[in-house]
Amino acid sequence: MALINRVASVPLILSDPYFSIWSPADHLYDIDTQSWTGKEIPIRGYITVDQQVFRFMGKDEKIPTIEQTNLDISPTRTTYQFENDLVTLELTFAVNLDLSNLVKISEPITMIQTKIIKKNPASIVQIDWQFSDEICQDSPMKETINWQKLHTETSDIVWMGKSQQTPLNSTGDLIDIDWGYFYIAAQKSVKMAYYRNGKMLEASYVLDDEVTFLVGYDDIHAINYFGTPCNALWKEKHLTMYNLLENYLNEIPKNLENCQKIDQEIQKNAIRVGGETLEFLTSLSYRQSICAHKLIRNPEGEIIFLSKECSSNGCIGTVDISYPSMPLYLLYQPELVKGMMRPVYHFANLPVWEYDFAPHDVGRYPYVTGQVYSLNEVDNIQIGRRDTIFDYYALPAGQKVYLEEHQMPIEESGNMLIMNAATFLIDQDEVFFTQHLTTNLKWADYLLAFGQDPKNQLCTDDFAGHLAHNANLALKAINALALFGKALVEISHEKASIYQGAAKEMAQVWLQMANSGEKTKLAFDQEDSWSLKYNMIWDQLFELNLFNQETREQEVDHYLAQINDYGTPLDSRKTYTKADWIMWTATLSEDKEKFETMIAPIKKYLEESNSRVPFSDWYDTVTADVMNFKNRTVVGAIFMPLLKEQLLLEGRKNV
Repeated sequence: MALINRVASVPLILSDPYFSIWSPADHLYDIDTQSWTGKEIPIRGYITVDQQVFRFMGKDEKIPTIEQTNLDISPTRTTYQFENDLVTLELTFAVNLDLSNLVKISEPITMIQTKIIKKNPASIVQIDWQFSDEICQDSPMKETINWQKLHTETSDIVWMGKSQQTPLNSTGDLIDIDWGYFYIAAQKSVKMAYYRNGKMLEASYVLDDEVTFLVGYDDIHAINYFGTPCNALWKEKHLTMYNLLENYLNEIPKNLENCQKIDQEIQKNAIRVGGETLEFLTSLSYRQSICAHKLIRNPEGEIIFLSKECSSNGCIGTVDISYPSMPLYLLYQPELVKGMMRPVYHFANLPVWEYDFAPHDVGRYPYVTGQVYSLNEVDNIQIGRRDTIFDYYALPAGQKVYLEEHQMPIEESGNMLIMNAATFLIDQDEVFFTQHLTTNLKWADYLLAFGQDPKNQLCTDDFAGHLAHNANLALKAINALALFGKALVEISHEKASIYQGAAKEMAQVWLQMANSGEKTKLAFDQEDSWSLKYNMIWDQLFELNLFNQETREQEVDHYLAQINDYGTPLDSRKTYTKADWIMWTATLSEDKEKFETMIAPIKKYLEESNSRVPFSDWYDTVTADVMNFKNRTVVGAIFMPLLKEQLLLEGRKNV
């Protein structure tokens, strides 16, 4: 585990965008826990030793605290240690996010383990928990909350939820779930007692050594997928939440062991590639990236992996969110990258989408009902904090639903081609690759026509506004064409050489247009400008031979010269940056010292920022203040150096 002195916000209970609880504090008992949205969802914990009560979690000024002495965070676990004159307490929150097992990562279960060492062996110790009913409601008008205890031969279970259930009743960005049921479960031997006290569901047990219990959430239905209510993937294997909980209780040792195995493997590799800094960053990124997605299967039986664009409109399946997230999933489970792309291909081939380039998104979480980004304002469509989104996907052609000037033509088309080609070159799934070939060829032709010198348009960094002659956007088009061409070679397609040849010619033109002494420009017509050229990474990873290493090292040298206290800015216009793009550009260097120097400020930012939110990828490099984003899947980008190592190692093996 990575020893943590301080971090902006600590992951505790995570499974999806609607069940994501954090501690934005130095000590677990400083304040009440929160959803990633910032809404307080109090969970409080108390330890009683020989009738003396101490608080280890949550805010309750009436009860003294037991001192927190340590905090460790690993990819799948968060562990706190507490100690006083009477007892030592170790508290672990663990989620078995084994990316090799798709059903397992869809299970909305967090294991909570308590271990003690008594200073006096004769002491009697009891643990008491309180869980607020805010976990299962998020409407201004508070409704009746029901609860019930369930006892089986092997377990004691309790649930709570609203008396009136309306699954999938709304969408929004900074909102929490307003339907479904929260569960607590323990093995019979724990002798867990459950109570209801006002807004709190209470659970208690006597602790002699070690107890692990479960908390989980059944959202009933997970996603409105083009008009079909779809369930989370785990419901294919487990008929009910009770079945899942009982099976999980029986497998607690196995699940905890697997968490340890995952953590050790990731952290070992991270330390080898990028030292303690990369270990720290991967530990904070793994759960956040996976658990800001929802995993389902579509009516055709295909895996669908849907991101929520947390804190940036709440769009679902956003292409330029999937693109930076991709390294984590290319590394450990390429099927999930295909799961990101499937809904985009489906929507792009419907009559309502009339463009020759890729869309931006497929709806707003949890509604996959058609793109909501850049809707035509002429129709007075306003999307508020809580809405049900219209079925845009079902509209016929000719409706002019989307404003072309607010789209991201090169950005999203390049993203989709890179995602598709990279996945195919890694997993060799020719069926998936050829299934969408016609659409990809259309998008490739668009990049061929317009990618060399992009017109005034948005890119993924849209918070900076429109920009013409965007050099990094042109790089995306060039890399996309080269990578797609390389993938086409695998199926002996006639256009492979066309795209590869064009990409190499475009790369040479790009060097002439972008060069500005010892750096390259932000925009071709802005001589004194510069920007992070993160889209250059695919040339290196897949040995496309577009640019030489000298060019890449020169870029990194310039970025190092621009570093502020908390990192290199995104470009020459502002002092803010993106953590994902710093990681990608740092990975361009073959010099480990340069790499570690460039990523070290990201760790410093997370340790020192006064913005107490889950890992934000967009922050100021001078103040460490978060600009806006939080809890986004894009931190999967932190795994880019591990992906690079794997791909280049495999490439050398195949020589």
